[in-house]
Amino acid sequence: MITITRWLEIEEMIFKKIPKCIVNKKILEKLKDRGVEITDVLGKGHRGIVFKGRFKDKDVAIKIPRVDSPKNTIIHEAEVLRRIESYQISPQVYDYDSDYLIMDYIDGEELKSAISKLDDKSLLKVVEDILKISIKLDTLGIEHGEIQGGRHFLIEGKRTYIIDFDKARIKKTTKNFTEAVSLLFGGGRIASIVREKLNLTSEDIEFLMSIAKIYKKYR
Repeated sequence: MITITRWLEIEEMIFKKIPKCIVNKKILEKLKDRGVEITDVLGKGHRGIVFKGRFKDKDVAIKIPRVDSPKNTIIHEAEVLRRIESYQISPQVYDYDSDYLIMDYIDGEELKSAISKLDDKSLLKVVEDILKISIKLDTLGIEHGEIQGGRHFLIEGKRTYIIDFDKARIKKTTKNFTEAVSLLFGGGRIASIVREKLNLTSEDIEFLMSIAKIYKKYR
């Protein structure tokens, strides 16, 4: 049970980090009544706000919709996560409704910031994991939609996860693998680090890109 004093401390912490105008306080009260204790603000996007907290003795991430968002994607994201959670490539869902999504907290680092710190062996494993995750999503007919940029892959120890499915779509034809190949071996900063650390030649890159084209053509 969260005391009134503790709750006031939580609210003060939240509104020091994000504007009050984008937060529905009724949802915060609802989370409190569900036994969720918010401990930090992890970030905010165009559609939602993500907190860190405790729920049933577990560290969790909690996503709620922004007040000023024209579209609530909470249930959609929860249903997509439920569809893939048995593959252990994304956060496990604990509870949700249209106002909140409570899921496993992954204490990882975004690929875009972690990649420069990885040794060659660890990087090779991460590259393999990302390609496997992308193929699995393609097989399931789920297009993540935001693979480019590397913000949505988290590295936690020896595991790689993918998060943030609010823009995901269920489609007959998806392009997760081809986007992952572009992310890892294309022209951006991440690809540059991959090429340098794994000693990939231009011929290697050309071969990998040709595989992606064949994959796209015959899926």
